[in-house]
Amino acid sequence: MPPAPFRLASSSRPSGHAWLLGLALIVWIVATTGAIAWVVKGSLGETERSFAEYGELFHAQLRDKLRANEAVLYGFATFLGAIPRDDHGAARQYARAILERYPHIYMLEVVRRVPQKELDAFTQQMRRKGYRNFEVRQFDYRGDREWQSPAMKSAYYPVILAEPDSDAARSIIGLDIDSLTGLRAALIRSEKQGTPAASEVFRLVEGDDAYVLFRPIAAVGDASRQHAFGGVSYALMVLRARDLMPPPRELDAAIGHLVRFHVGQDADTLYAQAATREAPGQSWFRPLRFERHLGDLSQPASIVLQRPVGLSDISGVGLVTVSLASMFSLTLLLGYIGNLRQREQRREEELKTIEHLALHDALTGLPNRFLLLGRLEQVITSAQRHGTKIGVMFLDLDGFKPINDRYGHHVGDALLREVGWRLRQCMRDSDTVARHGGDEFVVVLTDMQSASDAAPLAEKILGAIAEPLDVNGDILQVTTSIGIAVFPDSGLDAESLLRAADAAMYEAKAEGRRIFRYATPGVSMSLQAAE
Repeated sequence: MPPAPFRLASSSRPSGHAWLLGLALIVWIVATTGAIAWVVKGSLGETERSFAEYGELFHAQLRDKLRANEAVLYGFATFLGAIPRDDHGAARQYARAILERYPHIYMLEVVRRVPQKELDAFTQQMRRKGYRNFEVRQFDYRGDREWQSPAMKSAYYPVILAEPDSDAARSIIGLDIDSLTGLRAALIRSEKQGTPAASEVFRLVEGDDAYVLFRPIAAVGDASRQHAFGGVSYALMVLRARDLMPPPRELDAAIGHLVRFHVGQDADTLYAQAATREAPGQSWFRPLRFERHLGDLSQPASIVLQRPVGLSDISGVGLVTVSLASMFSLTLLLGYIGNLRQREQRREEELKTIEHLALHDALTGLPNRFLLLGRLEQVITSAQRHGTKIGVMFLDLDGFKPINDRYGHHVGDALLREVGWRLRQCMRDSDTVARHGGDEFVVVLTDMQSASDAAPLAEKILGAIAEPLDVNGDILQVTTSIGIAVFPDSGLDAESLLRAADAAMYEAKAEGRRIFRYATPGVSMSLQAAE
């Protein structure tokens, strides 16, 4: 097993930018989410403001028409009470002027109360005035919606004037408004209170939803003078539901409209139009709702508008802007983090280079004396724990100085590099070869069972070093002398093993060079005594 790497104390430490990258990404995600939420909130706020403005405008238009109805009916009833009796022409002319100015009013009518005993005489009177086929009739509003003969009762309330002059208006002359209970109830209520009173919502003969606003006609001026229509009469204003609403082109198809009329115990639907345009993703958002009540008028009504909210209401420009800004900031962020990481990597590489230079020989790339001592102490500790031996070879080149002096230092350096390479080729992965200094090298052998295990490797090294070397066309040859010390026989620590191997190397040189010798017991004893 190779020894554990020997490193400088502070040569490596974990990167400190991983947490910074994580924190920066979290901040970016939060900022991006916040920006998108801001755009969504702003867009929905703008949609809500626009919807509120639409609702207020719708409310104001309906309110103004309802108020105008009361004022117009008051003026119409007052005018009828002021003109001479039987001046129906003036009444018609006034009604036409009103209808022209207020196009949302469907029809203006006059109803007269006719006691049952006066019905025949009244019918003949109306026929003499130009209504040749005049007769009092009822209309079945709730059932078959057909014309019927009137039932016997104490009084009838036929329509005796209707404007505008149209087929629809002429067809209802003689209509007994008592055909519908709600109409008569509103008529009686207006007479008792002296103020306008609205009927419940019903369907006209023509089929449209509508309601009627009643007001009694009183003679103006001389109380003894009868008004234009004589007897007990009432001014009526027929208001068709769809005419009270804004024009269809002004209605937003994305909004549902509901107008209810609160006359009687139950509220009637005066107008209802569902939203005809769906909003994509509308299930993700709460719909907008607008409610108003018009309870201070004789025509009590309520408005409910509802608008679904969807993805199309979110500002596309805002989202694109946020997305581009988010991507740009992310690019800058990643670039900044990448730059930090590059700087960190360069710093780590510089530390590794410094560490390598501190622990390795600059010429050969082999471990230097400092790293050698560290590794040797490690393998000694391992050998003591496992009961194995360690071999330390001390090599010194024979004939290196003459070559270095003759050919120069550059050739000597090339020779030393080649020697270092050849030594590495002879070693096992678990062994260590180091340059001790000058032309001296040290080899550390691990996991030896006996001292003789070092001999084959020493022979191999002697042969490898002795191979000729071609340097710039010059064939050079050096040899080496090797001294071998064995742990624990020749020493118990790194320094004593190196000294013993060094002494054995000098013994080899003395005996003729290009040989190896083990540290002898005499050498070991003398070295220990010298210590």
